[in-house]
Amino acid sequence: MTDNDAALAAELQAQFDRQDVGFAVEPITTCPHVPTPISTHVFLDQACGACQEPHENWQCLTCDTVLCSRYRNGHMVDHFEQAKDHAVCLSYSDLSIWCFQCESYIANERLQGIKEVAYIAKFGEAPPNQSTIKIVDGASGSGSGSGAGSSSA
Repeated sequence: MTDNDAALAAELQAQFDRQDVGFAVEPITTCPHVPTPISTHVFLDQACGACQEPHENWQCLTCDTVLCSRYRNGHMVDHFEQAKDHAVCLSYSDLSIWCFQCESYIANERLQGIKEVAYIAKFGEAPPNQSTIKIVDGASGSGSGSGAGSSSA
């Protein structure tokens, strides 16, 4: 590495370190790979069916198989690679839903049932009401919210 390369790398790292903002992952809202019917069961206490890993497991929403994430031993990725029509799975870590075919998270009305079942299984209560989001018009500062919990930012 030359001195110029080292200086550039140091400057880029300094710029990165000064950033105090994260990034947002924007899930897709339509996915042709969501199975029908969608499972209504979750198995949060079940270890990976291939290696018995107890953490970071995912559930295939096509066949209910529970396997570990790519960040453990990658058995859910292997499952998808062997059964390409088993593309959509639920993360037991953060209750997100991922499609391997689309390579994206999914936020879709059809998936709310399984997400609610998983939330109750994980936390022992219903998910909080999500209708308390307030939309603010940036130009005028006015906004409208729904639900009793609306508040301004």
